[in-house]
Amino acid sequence: MAGYTNFMDAFRGVHGGFGRQSWERAIQHYSPKQIKVALQQQALHNNASIGYQLRRDYMSKHAGMGNPATGYVNPGNPLGRFQGRWGNLGKRGYDAAVQAGYNIDDIPNLAAQSGMFLPQGAQQQWEMDMAEKYKEEKFETDPNYSATGADVGTNAMGVLAATDPNAGPTGSTQDLKRSRLQIQSLNI
Repeated sequence: MAGYTNFMDAFRGVHGGFGRQSWERAIQHYSPKQIKVALQQQALHNNASIGYQLRRDYMSKHAGMGNPATGYVNPGNPLGRFQGRWGNLGKRGYDAAVQAGYNIDDIPNLAAQSGMFLPQGAQQQWEMDMAEKYKEEKFETDPNYSATGADVGTNAMGVLAATDPNAGPTGSTQDLKRSRLQIQSLNI
């Protein structure tokens, strides 16, 4: 890929390559994993010069992107090969990780393990994918059921409505005729 760029272009040395000072300036803004992957991508795409001391003193101590040519994924940096040009897991990287078979539930945590986060576009896509994956099933409603009670009939099973001629008095207890009540005394 001719003309490949990433955030490490801002940290090139005076001769156009990368050395220890490149790392020391970049570490103020990026994680070691992000820097190592960006340097690996520079070497892969631009044949960039990476100094021996930089490789020995810094790069050898941190997880990189693995080997994209062989499909090897570095377990210390599982999504490193999808890192975007700004050092995080952008929308393209997110889409590539999903295409590669990563579970969308795991992607934010794997990105964090890789020293990255999901910028706005990737975060929005992840949220939409999660909403789609976990959307609630819509149940068919019974046409005879109303949540408001507006469709409830006057007669419920076992209950007499006030308009039913077989229903008894519906007023207060004062409306009841005392002669019709039987009060049983209890012998205690």
